[in-house]
Amino acid sequence: MWTSVYMARDREKAQLLRSAIEEKNIIVMIRCIRVPDKAVEDCYEILVPAAELEEALDVIIDE
Repeated sequence: MWTSVYMARDREKAQLLRSAIEEKNIIVMIRCIRVPDKAVEDCYEILVPAAELEEALDVIIDE
């Protein structure tokens, strides 16, 4: 089961975190969350397998 570990405000931040998490051999999925209000940019949800949650959070905290 996939678990959300972070919501990034832009694609660059999401890609940066994806790369850092993947360096620890954790599978990562990024999902774009469309925001109806055009004044706000899209957000990106970073998901990892539930079994890898703690390790992925450690990577995010270190970033």
